[in-house]
Amino acid sequence: MRASKTFLFLATALFFAQGLEAHERTWPGKRLKNLWPEANKFTSKQVTLSAPQVEHLEKDGIKLGVEDKSPTFYFAQVKDKASGKLTTTGIILFVDEYGANGRMEISVGITPTNEVAKIDIWQHSENKKVAQADFLGKLVGKKHGDSFEVGKGYQPVPGAEEASEAVARGVRKALAVADAVFGKGESGKPPAQ
Repeated sequence: MRASKTFLFLATALFFAQGLEAHERTWPGKRLKNLWPEANKFTSKQVTLSAPQVEHLEKDGIKLGVEDKSPTFYFAQVKDKASGKLTTTGIILFVDEYGANGRMEISVGITPTNEVAKIDIWQHSENKKVAQADFLGKLVGKKHGDSFEVGKGYQPVPGAEEASEAVARGVRKALAVADAVFGKGESGKPPAQ
């Protein structure tokens, strides 16, 4: 009896633990379209960061979770009206960070020049102002090498400083991971999908 209760407890815990960290288990079509509304199509590619990439990111102060080491990139593609050809206009990456009240699920849209185009906060238990355009707009336009330091790179939401810092860390992480995988190359564009 005791063994079966222990097994049931472990199975339940595993089920819920997977759900907590698994924002990419199903196709996030609505979230993708919300972030990149002009896209005609989205494709995805999961990559595994190499040991040197992980080491470089960690030396740069990026704290990587398990999912961060094997991210799924979503490519926003727009159809050229004249030729009908699809062109990748940006990438979207989902990252998790932790604020004062727990996990925050953040999606970051990144342009071909590795600059933040848009940010959405999907799940959180923080001050609602950290998910509003007034705050998120302060991080739009940022690039990987820009400052994400409080007071220099952005102003936090008053009374929600820890949550604001978590969002900034998430955006910085998304930019750093995208840069580690794609780099800027000669054209400054991520590879076409």
